[in-house]
Amino acid sequence: MCGLIFLSFGGEDVADYAFRTMEDRKKIEKLWEDGRTPKEISETTGVSVHVVYKELTRGQDGTRLPDQRLRYSADVAQLRVQQSLEKRGKRAGQPTDSGQAEEAAGR
Repeated sequence: MCGLIFLSFGGEDVADYAFRTMEDRKKIEKLWEDGRTPKEISETTGVSVHVVYKELTRGQDGTRLPDQRLRYSADVAQLRVQQSLEKRGKRAGQPTDSGQAEEAAGR
């Protein structure tokens, strides 16, 4: 298993958010370069085919493998996840603590 958090929703297990480690991404990269299909990668890693496709898309580096499939890079995928997480911080123009919030409200 790749360290996924699952929620039960309507009788089905749905991945809320897949936190994959760099080790997991390297495994996906190796399987992909070895010519495995997303379904085979899914079966090997224990995640859904949808999660594999999302991860393969996230890690595309714009080059192609000898069999003409787009190359997956674990490093690119990791970088994109880190950039996404950094964007989730505070919103521009919003106070960051309650004291500033009260001042902004004119209290």
